[in-house]
Amino acid sequence: MFSISFNVEQTITINKPVAEVYTCLGDFNQWRVWSPWIIQEPECPVKITNDPVTLGHQQEWNGTRIGSGRMTLIEKTDDARLAYDLEFLAPWKSQSKTQFEFQATKDENGNDATHVTWLMQGTLPFFLFFMKKMMTAFVGSDYSRGLKMLKEYMETGRVTSTVDISGITQQGDFHYVGYRVECKQAEIGERVGPMFEKLMNADVPQPDMVLTIVNKFDMVTQDSDMIAAIAYKQKPTFDIPSDMVAGYVPSHQALEVIHNGGYDYMANGWSTLINNLQFNKLKAHKKIKEYEVYLNSPQDVPPEELKTAIYAPLR
Repeated sequence: MFSISFNVEQTITINKPVAEVYTCLGDFNQWRVWSPWIIQEPECPVKITNDPVTLGHQQEWNGTRIGSGRMTLIEKTDDARLAYDLEFLAPWKSQSKTQFEFQATKDENGNDATHVTWLMQGTLPFFLFFMKKMMTAFVGSDYSRGLKMLKEYMETGRVTSTVDISGITQQGDFHYVGYRVECKQAEIGERVGPMFEKLMNADVPQPDMVLTIVNKFDMVTQDSDMIAAIAYKQKPTFDIPSDMVAGYVPSHQALEVIHNGGYDYMANGWSTLINNLQFNKLKAHKKIKEYEVYLNSPQDVPPEELKTAIYAPLR
């Protein structure tokens, strides 16, 4: 069968010597801690065979939601490169190649560090040619999330991001006011944060919720359109500042996941939400946008204790 190829490449710098990073990535026993897929299904069975950092070292996974497959170490160059065969068995069959490449560097203090590049050469069946850009974006996002968790794991010995799946919940109606932010994905942190500071300093009553409403988030173009908002159970009676937007969200059912950890890891929560929508074949509501509600504040707790509820309204 004819196939369509696609390539993925993501990089990060880890403040550890090359030898340590190489050994960690060559040992599948350590992957569960930082895997961008296992975080979506922590109970997924994983079988690991053969010695770490030796040819033939292999992991097999058999998830209910994240699918099944195997990865085998097929090539290595000490402290420079690890290459793997990657075979997906479900939800569909495909074969890919993936590699890690390592380059020694220094951190800002002159200590040994490692520039890590994660690459993949994948294929799609010809009849799915229209998914090439989307697949490249999704896998690239997975690799980026994984490298971020790998960096934290190697530098601190832990990963401070977990996701709990609440399931389908009933959400009440609310009224919101806020500031609209249109930007690229990479700019969200620097653009949305100041809008919340502006909200907190606005002359408005204490809100019932603090949230972000996602009007648009395009994985391929990286364009986003969001509203940094505060919400009330009762319709506001105060004068809404002219530079704010306002709206109403009716009561609805929604798939809910809870992300535990800093906002830098929020993509782990959203990827888990999307995975569960697809696995359970749930239909998103056409008129009510997805949103995230902040259950506590970074002013009150450290980043690892932050909790955020993420909602996908359903038909």
